Amino acid sequence: MTLKIAIGGIEHETNTHRTADADLSDFKITRGHAILAANEGVRSYVGGMLDAAASIGASVVPLIHAQAEPAGIISLGAYEQLVRELLEGLRSALPVDAVGLALHGAGIARGAENIEVDICRRVRQVVGSDVKVVITLDLHGNLSPELFELVDAAFGTKDSPHTDMFERGEDAIKILPGLIGGNIVPKIHIEKLPLLLTPVTTMKDATAAINQMCRTFEEDADIIACTFFHGFPYADTRFGGASVLAVANGSMQKAQSAAKSVARFIWNSRADIPAKTFAPEAAIKHALAEKNGPVAVLDGADNTGGGCPGDGTYLLRAMLEAKLSGACFGVMCDPEVVSLAHETGVGATVDVQLGGKSDRLHGEPIAARAYVKTLTDGSFVRRSPMGKGTHDYVGRTARLQIGGVDVVVVSERYQPYDPEIFSLHGIDVRRASVVGLKSTNHWRAGFDGIIRSDYLADSPGLMSQDLTLFSHERAPRPIWPLDKDTTY
Repeated sequence: MTLKIAIGGIEHETNTHRTADADLSDFKITRGHAILAANEGVRSYVGGMLDAAASIGASVVPLIHAQAEPAGIISLGAYEQLVRELLEGLRSALPVDAVGLALHGAGIARGAENIEVDICRRVRQVVGSDVKVVITLDLHGNLSPELFELVDAAFGTKDSPHTDMFERGEDAIKILPGLIGGNIVPKIHIEKLPLLLTPVTTMKDATAAINQMCRTFEEDADIIACTFFHGFPYADTRFGGASVLAVANGSMQKAQSAAKSVARFIWNSRADIPAKTFAPEAAIKHALAEKNGPVAVLDGADNTGGGCPGDGTYLLRAMLEAKLSGACFGVMCDPEVVSLAHETGVGATVDVQLGGKSDRLHGEPIAARAYVKTLTDGSFVRRSPMGKGTHDYVGRTARLQIGGVDVVVVSERYQPYDPEIFSLHGIDVRRASVVGLKSTNHWRAGFDGIIRSDYLADSPGLMSQDLTLFSHERAPRPIWPLDKDTTY
């Protein structure tokens, strides 16, 4: 029997503190068979699904895949159009044996506080109770228990950076023969924790130990998946907070036991999880004291990967005021400055007001005299293990030399996953003294073996590490660290 699987998805991480809604133009939308071409050989969730489908000899019906850089709440019109296209494609594909969906877990739209629940409920209404529905999720998902009443199996990334997206996509499809044949009867338990966590890497320290505990549980043949979801604290939602998802074959008791054991370990480790932060000036001072470089200073409070505008100026201003030499910074989103650079051309010296145009929260514009070194079309292929093979496009770009700092300026919001955005502009980060990155953790996989050490610079911004700066009107309370006396 050849399985017929419909594959698609809508992925969005929503920062509810960003005032502007995410509209349709913010999404990269791939439809129908273009999904196959866009994900062939790419280490994405959908890429893993397609590879696994081929390995089990399944027939794939591609629907629609929509993905946006994290931003504000999705507008009602944009969300309804995306879901409508997904469901129309699914109805046209019927009958199918299964549906594979690439979702996120922290998506919010006008009229849908949890888009993953809403999407899966509407998909289930189309296909009925007999068709298997499997999903992938991002480890920053704010999970609702209702979601797991609607799907047959769910697989979340364990790693941050998310270098295992491809494998989780594979998992979602490879389980289908067992589900359909009845050899696998999944029991799913979600254990919620009263815990808000700022984004951290799983490559070291407490989170690495937590992941190892999850993997130890998965050595039991009956534990299909055991995953620590960090949650996304910049989405003010009643589903907020960390959680542990366990999927067991035939035994709810095993699923519950695994999830509760990991959750208790997380709770006891909670004080060791948050990253150490520094003021931008202090981060630079520490970087300059390092004997071996390059050293990264991270502009985490203005990380576009968490919904920030990407034109914050606090860290770059501190780098310029420190009069660094041989340093580089990537990237500043400022289409106005890019346009000026393209108008004047390579070799020109221009006066710019760089960054600080989206709001004043992320800093004032930087007045500077800049030399235009390089101009590009902003198109390149990602080499990082996270999403390797993805065709990234950041609009027209410019490399500006301001004092001793090479600044890459882009027209569309972007966080650097690897050195490719620098290489595109003729910058070898291996030769840099200090590398400023508008990223918190996703840079780590792509710069592994290049960056020798790093310092997280915190400043005012939509991803500040100080969670007390944000309103938490809908978050379940009490919750740590907002409420220090929270118990679990």
